[in-house]
Amino acid sequence: MLRQTKIVNMSVPMELYSQVDKMAKKRDTSRSQILKEALRVYIDEEMRWQQIKIWGKATAKNLKIKSEEDIERIRENYLND
Repeated sequence: MLRQTKIVNMSVPMELYSQVDKMAKKRDTSRSQILKEALRVYIDEEMRWQQIKIWGKATAKNLKIKSEEDIERIRENYLND
């Protein structure tokens, strides 16, 4: 049967290691579990930001926004409507 996980070795500053260790003890779990959860959160956040950037670029293109002045113009038009 193929292994469903991969072992990853990494170096972290002692302060970060201590924080992870304390959190793992407080939650009664392993450091590995804490780091897996942190990595999942980080990847989810990065994916969300990528989607926001894609949406922002598409919106800027649709609204013909090329500068901060264009944003101000749109904002002024919105406030005056």
